Amino acid sequence: MTATVTATTAVLLAGTVALAPGAAAVTPTQATTQYDCDLLGWTNGQLTATQTGSYVTITIQLSVTAPLAVPWYSIPSTLVLDDINTGRPVYFAGTVNPPISTGDPIVLGPLPGVVDPGESLDAYGQELTFQLYGIRISCEAVSPLSPGPFTF
Repeated sequence: MTATVTATTAVLLAGTVALAPGAAAVTPTQATTQYDCDLLGWTNGQLTATQTGSYVTITIQLSVTAPLAVPWYSIPSTLVLDDINTGRPVYFAGTVNPPISTGDPIVLGPLPGVVDPGESLDAYGQELTFQLYGIRISCEAVSPLSPGPFTF
């Protein structure tokens, strides 16, 4: 009987450990900043971060709208965030975007990147670049993330 109880307890504990969540998730999961984009002028950017271990994706929704429809996976983008503890830049890049209808906000991502535990990332002074309709657009974050920074 004792062997059965011990075996059952071991199986239950193993299942609990297997189902336990991984490392702590990013906080906050959403933050905003302002960008000064050369051709587009000033725009708000809402950044949404999702973390699985050291793998992170960030989606950016800008307040500027698309003058023409944009198909899936057609906007190459790079987001740079700064680790406020070390000054190390962290890059998120890809050609990932949902389809965007004429007049809808421009959405970039989710852009993948890798972070180290304990990093605190902010956008202030960092760059967001993307290519829309074949035109390269360069933006600089002119405000810190709010709330922020993203902490992993």
